[in-house]
Amino acid sequence: MNRLLLLGFILLFLGSTQIHGQNFRGGLIVGVAATQVDGDTYGGYNKAGLIAGIWVERSTLSGWFYRLSFRFIQKGSYAKSRSTDIPDFYRMRLNYFDLPVVAGYRFANGFNAVLGLSTGYLNKATEENSLGPFPLDEVSAFNKFEMDGIAGMEYNYNVKWRFGLNLTYSIFPVRHYRDNISFRLNKGQYNRVLEFVAIYRIQ
Repeated sequence: MNRLLLLGFILLFLGSTQIHGQNFRGGLIVGVAATQVDGDTYGGYNKAGLIAGIWVERSTLSGWFYRLSFRFIQKGSYAKSRSTDIPDFYRMRLNYFDLPVVAGYRFANGFNAVLGLSTGYLNKATEENSLGPFPLDEVSAFNKFEMDGIAGMEYNYNVKWRFGLNLTYSIFPVRHYRDNISFRLNKGQYNRVLEFVAIYRIQ
């Protein structure tokens, strides 16, 4: 984790040294993640999580831009029993520090399309239901590192604010099934996240 944090700060520092140049900018990003985990037998974006971080971006005259971010994001899943006789729930919490790298294109109508990859470090994982926390051997089976694909759209509200909707999905399982059982291409559990973000430009 310390290496990932150090790498994130170094990359953002190197980028920030160029912010005063003509084609560089940077700022803050905050938002909400609607999350689920494919392969946990539950469905629906029922768990909300926090997104917060910083970013640097380089623009080109042709309308393209390239952005590097360093963020904290909460993922996982939540499900509640529909039976009123036996109240029950399941909750998975996955806290990541991630480094999304995206390429985007600005359209004349004020919208941007973005596409990229993100590498994340799992800082903390917990699972619980109405009986209490799950055993540590089950929770520890989550992979410490994750790689996601990112696709989304953004709207340039003004020169300072931009609002975006992104879909991210794990390229590799965040946790394999027990005994490495797989079902064709399904080899485990995957994070699926809808990100609603506000991007604020400082410089």
